[in-house]
Amino acid sequence: MPIVEDHITELLKSLRMANANEAETRLKVIDRVMFEVLNWRLEDVAVEHRVSEDGHTQITDYFFKTATSLLVVEAKRIGKDFSNVAGKRRFLLSDINLTGDFGSAVKQARDFCRSRSVLFAVVTNGDAWFIFPANRNDGVLFSESSGIFFESIEQALLFERDTFVGLLSRDAVIERSLDRALLGTVENQVEQRRLNLFFESSTPKLDRHNIFDLVESEFVVALNPDISTQDVNLLREAYVRTPSRIKFDRRIQMHIRRRENVASKGPIRPMKSGEAGAVVDLIKGAASRVRPLAIMLLGPVGAGKTTFLEYTYGISAASVFEKRPDRAYPHWVRLDFRGFSAAQNVRTFIFEKLFRAIEIEPFMSDYERCVKHAYKLELDALFRGPLHLFQNDEAERNRQIAAYLMEQYKKVEPYVLAVLRYTASKTAFFLVIDNVDQIEDAEIQETIFSEVMAIAHESKFNIILAMRDATYVKNKNSPIFDAYDFDPVAIESPPVESVLSRRFAIAENLVAGNVGEFVAENGMKIQVSDLRAVVEMLRRSVLGTEIGRQIEILATGDVRLALRMTREFLQYGYSATAKAYRIFRDTGNYQLPPHEALRAIMLGNQTIYREAFSVLGNPFDARLNRTEFQLARLFILSALVAHASDAQFQFVTGNEILESSSKIGLPVQSTLRVLSDLHDFRFVQTLSHGPPTPDANYIPTRLGGHIIRQFLGNFTFLENVMMDTFIPFDDVWEQIRYDSEAILRERHNTVARLRRRKQRVLTFYGAMQRLYQPLLVESRLRALPAVWCTDPLANALTDLHLHIQRATRSAVRLYGDEKQSSGV
Repeated sequence: MPIVEDHITELLKSLRMANANEAETRLKVIDRVMFEVLNWRLEDVAVEHRVSEDGHTQITDYFFKTATSLLVVEAKRIGKDFSNVAGKRRFLLSDINLTGDFGSAVKQARDFCRSRSVLFAVVTNGDAWFIFPANRNDGVLFSESSGIFFESIEQALLFERDTFVGLLSRDAVIERSLDRALLGTVENQVEQRRLNLFFESSTPKLDRHNIFDLVESEFVVALNPDISTQDVNLLREAYVRTPSRIKFDRRIQMHIRRRENVASKGPIRPMKSGEAGAVVDLIKGAASRVRPLAIMLLGPVGAGKTTFLEYTYGISAASVFEKRPDRAYPHWVRLDFRGFSAAQNVRTFIFEKLFRAIEIEPFMSDYERCVKHAYKLELDALFRGPLHLFQNDEAERNRQIAAYLMEQYKKVEPYVLAVLRYTASKTAFFLVIDNVDQIEDAEIQETIFSEVMAIAHESKFNIILAMRDATYVKNKNSPIFDAYDFDPVAIESPPVESVLSRRFAIAENLVAGNVGEFVAENGMKIQVSDLRAVVEMLRRSVLGTEIGRQIEILATGDVRLALRMTREFLQYGYSATAKAYRIFRDTGNYQLPPHEALRAIMLGNQTIYREAFSVLGNPFDARLNRTEFQLARLFILSALVAHASDAQFQFVTGNEILESSSKIGLPVQSTLRVLSDLHDFRFVQTLSHGPPTPDANYIPTRLGGHIIRQFLGNFTFLENVMMDTFIPFDDVWEQIRYDSEAILRERHNTVARLRRRKQRVLTFYGAMQRLYQPLLVESRLRALPAVWCTDPLANALTDLHLHIQRATRSAVRLYGDEKQSSGV
């Protein structure tokens, strides 16, 4: 029997006999139950809490409050009679049960809860404890609701302690125990209150003629992430040798912390000028038979690991792999697992890929140069033994050899192993394993590594494993990696602007000399004598501009993502209209509107923002289906960004995040879910490249910093994310829906439409501020560190107003005649 519970039950016996008053009952029993057994904190509670409304004052004994939960406890002296419901465990809150002292206490707590919009209440005389829903918001009548009754302190603290604590402890209430037990659900966001469920677009779609169609096919080539597989000359033009080196972003005043090196020893960094040739030297050394080579090529998502491999093979080390007819030469075979299906057998997939590589390789597919030597020992043994009678019959001997080799060939695996063993014995053979990360199943990943290592070990050839840092962290302690002493090579993301600069140059070369024609808005046909002018217009609008900066920030070092965003924004962003081309042709200068670029990047090929299809996550909706938790993403991200503003910042531990969140009432599992989402959206990273766990150390990314310090005050960003944000307040929901319908109806008056759009965003922003206040108030009340007590929405409000003013001035300047007619 726990000591505290035992002491309370013994003490209560004496209080029963003495018929103790309410103050003594509270001090000696109820206080101890709430704070010592149920682990509520002193900072959670207000006692003798008063509410005045319509000239009436109501008082409750205990009002427990966190940022995400409210609970009222109405205390009575131990002598108050609750016996009319004795023997019942769960019963309806109907008049027949709410009689006497018990009924009066329940109604008193209920009325207080209704005045403060509190869902749950407890009434107790120290001995009996009744827990009930006092103020339902789901349409169920109070009289049709039921509560849970513990008729004695012994039942609550001794016989059914786990049930009692599982309902009323601080942690349990925060984790929505009362919602489950009394309402049957933990969700209070069950209505369809997202604008994208009712509208197909956030604004009327403008009828513009996008002349990007004239250069689309060339940009498909130029912006292809897999340009390395198309043409060695394109690869040479596209390759960027230097890494990105941003340590401090002045616009958001945030330090950009680099993540840890995951390898056990210092890696080669071939993107740095001093180490650019180090990997080629390793390959040349292996090709000279100095020693077997094992390289672990590591880098973040989209950093360009595949491009580096292709550049190394096709350009920087091309002379090593030159095919020679007179002798054996080094071989390079790359197994790309992007085409692997979980339904396939790993070993079969590997051998089929190797088999196809052998078939097209001049040396390994040649009988005289390779195959007969690969099988020499087996064939000699056959003709000494079972086929000895054919030893001197050349024709029959050849037939037997052909039959044996064909049998091996059809079986695939023994044929591949024989050829690889012989090739590796005569020259350097490099097996390159790439894109295993594309397979999410960790067990399959481990099987692939295991099979590859076994084949490499058996055939004694060189191996290069390319993988994300996170994949290596997940697998590095596996015994399968002990077979080789790997040389780590770190591939760092190149500057996005440098990559885009080269890709625009490729597009320009591809369209050189091509002519085009498009129809302008007024129906006139416009001839373009050289499509390089269109490419140049787009290049000047992206490189060195706000648009290029946005792409770099949103990509977070993922070059593949940056190329995709650029292509989609050019394709769907109405970026190259006839009017734009005429301005560029006449003045030599044109800037694409940054707000249109951001909108196009966020939407991609969608007509309205949906987080699931966008490259940019929504900080305004944690998708936990609880209004109290809705801004948890924003709350945690804001604290991390505030941390990173300090030059001495290193990281924030997961346990620190969990502790601070728990103090204000965020459930642990909800906080972990939020951290996982922030990690998936690239707003935060773990320092070690591992998964987001309580034991991980967290740093905000540059994108995360811009979300808090820039995008919260960006009209375009807000107008789009609000379309996929739950709106919990009835008045706000009705107003925003009304404004959205009016915006879509107003197709001709641009200034009037913008005015309505502005009001809609400000209404949404005010609702988000209203949602954020409980988190902010509780953080300050509980004296959390200053980084947890900042108000990112208040800080961004000035920027939002400035952004709206600029948009309004621009609209008035462009559509001044509408200003008069609309009364703006």
